[in-house]
Formats: sequence, structure tokens, C-alpha cells
Amino acid sequence: MSSDTKKHSSRRRSIGLRLTLWSAGVTFVAAAVLCLVLYAGLHYSLQHEVDAFLEGEVREFLGTVNRHPGNDPGLERSIRTELGTRLHHDLAFRLYDAAGRLMVSSEPDDAVAQAWRPPADWENDPTAFRFETIRVPNEAAPFRLCSLRVKTADGRSCIAQAGYRLDRMIASLAMFRRVCLAGLGLALVLSLAGGRIMARRSLRPVQTLTETARRIDGQRLSQRVPLAGTGDELDLLAETINRMLDRIQDHVRQVRQFTADASHELRTPLAALRGAAEVALSHERSVAELRTVLVESVEEYDRLARIAEDLLLLARADAGQDILRRERVRLDQAVADVVDLYRPLAEEAGVELTFEQGPHIWIAGDRGRLRQLAGNLIDNAIKYSPPGRPVEVRLRTANGTAWLDITDHGPGIAPEQLRHVFDRFYRADDARCRDRGGAGLGLAICRTIARAHGGDISLQNAPDHGAVVTVSLPLGTE
Repeated sequence: MSSDTKKHSSRRRSIGLRLTLWSAGVTFVAAAVLCLVLYAGLHYSLQHEVDAFLEGEVREFLGTVNRHPGNDPGLERSIRTELGTRLHHDLAFRLYDAAGRLMVSSEPDDAVAQAWRPPADWENDPTAFRFETIRVPNEAAPFRLCSLRVKTADGRSCIAQAGYRLDRMIASLAMFRRVCLAGLGLALVLSLAGGRIMARRSLRPVQTLTETARRIDGQRLSQRVPLAGTGDELDLLAETINRMLDRIQDHVRQVRQFTADASHELRTPLAALRGAAEVALSHERSVAELRTVLVESVEEYDRLARIAEDLLLLARADAGQDILRRERVRLDQAVADVVDLYRPLAEEAGVELTFEQGPHIWIAGDRGRLRQLAGNLIDNAIKYSPPGRPVEVRLRTANGTAWLDITDHGPGIAPEQLRHVFDRFYRADDARCRDRGGAGLGLAICRTIARAHGGDISLQNAPDHGAVVTVSLPLGTE
């Protein structure tokens, strides 16, 4: 296994381990919080039941006290006899005087009475039941006490008290804690196992995505990441990667096509130059013959230079460089200058070149590139217009945009070829063929210039035969 593969495998294990631990941790914390809430609820519920029980016992104890007015020994024998019938020795009654001194107790040796003192703030609400929990030395369990200040039937001010040993409540809470601890241990084990399974299932699409991405190279750009069909974030990631691969594939295809077309276009003038040189060197030539060869070579050199300049312009635009020298330009004047420049060429071809010029139109752009844009389009229109037919140039404005329309009355373009006319090195197979000259970069450069100005370009067949090229450019400040 290579080091890169080991690194990727380690990362997958690390992510899976983290997901497992997070899942187990969250589950464990949630279970622990639930246990704490249930424990607190159980503790409150049990204590509330004990308090309600003690309050009822204090009331019953008062009834017994009032049945023995002034007879504390008889009262003590009565309550001891009554409590002796209980199965659990956990309830006790006491009667104190107003100062808190023990008068009657159901316990022969009452350690609770020795440890208990009336609360200091009882005077604030002397008629209310007072609940408290106290611990007594050498006693395993605490006691819950319920006390009430009362007047007995013989007119004495006393404190009636019922006490309950909390050993069974503590045992119940201890049992609940053990159950919770066992449940938490089981929850931890199950959450670790479940988290591991969930992590593996969650990372399976990521692993598939990684394996697919590893297989993709320059020769297998058509492969795509499979979708799980769940519509979740991983599917969204896969769709995003697939769209990115589509763009990369299109870009690589364009680069390959561009390289092949550029090589083909450059090969033709180079072959012509080589052939002319070989012919010239095959035997002795006169000065006039050599001059003819050099003139033809210069024409091919010019063609090579134009192709190189066009390729450089397109490469700079593809690299995101600004190909414009921006300034305030009168678009109508720039187009008029180009029309005047090409009018002799149109007359030579027997084509009438007309220009419908409107008011002054100002845009922010590169005057030289705008003239190049208009020149390429007018030159194409003249080349593909038959003699005796006009080429119409029109400039107008609408909705903050300048529109340049150039219409020829040539053969037009086949509908299936319209979407390719702005591709680099593309030529239609019929009317607009290589015999007309050029390298097939003119319309591609026009689109690059138009978009660099924030506009666009389109081409469509005219209703009455021919083609219409429309350029849109955003208006600038006048």
C-alpha cells in the first residue's frame, strides 16, 4: 500500500472514529441527563410522599394527645402500643413543650429527640408544618421530621412531631442509581456499536466518492460520482463534484480541440513556406522568381502573425487578464470610421455597404478593440454577400444598451451550425468555408471583445436570406 493510500485510509479511520465517539458521547450524555432528571424526580416524589404521610400522622397523633389530657404517661403507653403493631420500626411520635424539651416519645431511648432543636425562625410562622431532614450519630439512615406547634385540650402550648426513618427511601434511590449505572453502561456499549455502524454507513458514500475521484484522470474524464438518491448533503456534494467534472471535461476538450486546431492552422502556412523554399532551392532561380517566392512567403508570414496575435488575445482572455484599454469612446464614430475603411473593399466586391447612424453613443471601452470587433463582422459580411446585394450596418440604443446590427444577404448558415459559429477554428461546411480565407477565429475574437466590454454577441439567419449579427454593449456616461 502506497503512503498516499495509507494516509487516506488513516483519515477515513480517524473520521469514522471521531463520528463513533461523538455519537457515543452524545448518547451517553443524553442518557446520563435523563437518569439525573429521573433520579431528581424520583427523590422529590418519594420525599413528597413521606412529607404527606408525616403530616397525616401528626394530625392523628394530635387526636391521641387530646384523648389523654394531662396524662403524659398514659399518652406515651398508648402511642408505643399503637406503633408496636407496625411491621417496620420506622415511625416515631414526640411531644415537646414550648421550649423544645421532650415530654412524650414513642421511643424508649430517643436519639433523635436529643439531637433535635426547634428552628430559630419558627416564630415567623408558628402555625405551619415544619419539615426537615436530620442525621443522628451512629444511625445509618437520616430521619425526616414533621413538626407543628399546637395547643392541647388541657391548654398547654406544645410541639407535636412525627419522625420517619428514610432507610427504605434511601434503599429505593440506591437501587435506582444501580439500575441507572447499569443502563448507562449498556447505553455506552450500544451507542459505541451503533455509532460505529452509523459512521461506516455515513462514510460509505464518501469512500465511493474518493475511489471514483482516484480513477478519474485525463483519459477517464467521463466518469462521474454515483448518487445515493437520498437527497442529503452527500448527494449535494456528489452533484457539485459532478458539475465540476463536467466543467473540467469541457475545458479539457476545448483545450485539446484548441491545440489540435491551432496546430492544424499553423501547419498550413508553415507547409506553404517550406514548400516555397524547397522549390526555390531545387535549382538556380532568377531574381524575379526569388522575389515572387519571397512575396508569397511574406503573405504567409502575415497570416502566421495574425493567427499568433489572435491566439494570444484569446489566451489572455481565458487567463482572466484585462484585454482592454478603457476610455470614453464614441461608439457611433468608431463604427462610422470602420464603415468608411471597408467601403472600398465592398465596392470592389460589388456590395453596397450602408450605415444607419443615430445620435451620439458613448460607452466605456477600448476604441481599438471596438474597431477590431466591427471590422471583423463587416469583413465577414462583405465576404459572404453576393455582388449586387447590400450589407447593412445599424446602430441603435434601448434600455441602457447599445445595439450594433450587421446584416448580409448571403447564403446564411445551416440551423445545426448556428450554435458552433462562435467556436474557435470553426467554419461552416458549405458557404462559409476555408476558401474564403481566415483561420476561423474571427467570430470567437468578436465574442471575446464583446464580453470583455460587459456585452454579448449573437448570430441568426435573416428572414429573407442571409445572416444578422447583433452585438450588445452597455452604455457609458455621456
